[in-house]
Amino acid sequence: MKKTLLALSLFASTVFAEPVVGVGEYNYGPNTSETLACTIAEEKAKEAAILKKVGEIVEIIEYQTCDGPLCDHRRDFVNNITGLIKSIISTEIETIKREGMTSCIVTITAEVEPMENDIAFNIYGDRSFKANQEINFTGVSSHTGKVYVFSQDGELYKRIYETQIEHPGYEFKIPDDGTRMIAKLPADRIVSNERLLFLFLGVDISVKEVYNHGELSKLLESVPVLKRRVIYQLAQIVR
Repeated sequence: MKKTLLALSLFASTVFAEPVVGVGEYNYGPNTSETLACTIAEEKAKEAAILKKVGEIVEIIEYQTCDGPLCDHRRDFVNNITGLIKSIISTEIETIKREGMTSCIVTITAEVEPMENDIAFNIYGDRSFKANQEINFTGVSSHTGKVYVFSQDGELYKRIYETQIEHPGYEFKIPDDGTRMIAKLPADRIVSNERLLFLFLGVDISVKEVYNHGELSKLLESVPVLKRRVIYQLAQIVR
């Protein structure tokens, strides 16, 4: 069974000229580190700043799935923010204790440059796993290139898988080479929130096994924005 990418449409609103402010907030409990929570909040703030600059862009992706003579049509509407943070003028981080949880709130002022990116890249699959359960994802890309999967552990991003995209427009599996990805839960926890990063690169460059946050940012900055796509997903592992 193959899933074919048939159509892609983009709609954007008016662009403004001045630096913009973006605010991101992430609520977390005792099983999530403050570093991870504030990293997620910061990226939400960046997305908010880009959204203010370029407006909301919606990808309309139409799929046709066929099993023999029977075909099923489906449309996915995917929020896609296309822009580049040229510089961050200021950053403010605040943590607020609430009953049963903590909130990390990040406010940035940034210069944003609108970009048009014709790469359609999407990852879908389960977001909740039991300990020792096998993990599988399905993806689709409109371009050839490589997809890297990283798991965030505090300040470190560890590469856990990579695959080559040779047939754009058709779905691919992660993993797809006979290896197994297993959900691991620390022995002292009953639940753990794990952050995954799916990186599509349309250029052939060397990618290390481990990056800290600054190194990963430099890697992304070294690749032309029209040759990459990044998807962050939060997965939960329970005992």
